[in-house]
Amino acid sequence: MKPWQINRKVGNLTRELDDSAESETRIDINCLTEPERKLFDRVQEIVDKYAPASPPQDVIEKNADLWYKGLEIFGRRATELFVEVIPASKCCDELEEWYFKVYFYNFWLDWMESIQKLRNMPKEQREALLLERREMGLLDRVFRIPRRQPETPKKQNEVHEP
Repeated sequence: MKPWQINRKVGNLTRELDDSAESETRIDINCLTEPERKLFDRVQEIVDKYAPASPPQDVIEKNADLWYKGLEIFGRRATELFVEVIPASKCCDELEEWYFKVYFYNFWLDWMESIQKLRNMPKEQREALLLERREMGLLDRVFRIPRRQPETPKKQNEVHEP
């Protein structure tokens, strides 16, 4: 098959996938450990007890540790899947995989540091920052934050040598 034929087939597949109905991403219960399954079974019992409505606020507050642990498990599993799948599907070699891991790890640490600063921020300051971001229209878009490459020891020596 010629390259243009492959490109056409890939383009057609992409259009077909884009037109597909909305779907849900699910985590298979079989991929969870036994303690994790017990936790989700307990959460499901609580939800089923109040179905079709949501559990009352006092029940949610009383069982908040279960909800938070469940969210933590989902977050960890989703992150593990992302870190496994993206390099496997996008990277060509060990060096590209290493760059992915470096950038992802640094993103994660920078994001967690930013979240911690926001959580420690006084409420008035946080609300003012949120209002400012809304007024500037920044909450509805993302953009590239300029970055600089870290200096290597060789570059540092070159700059500091007479």
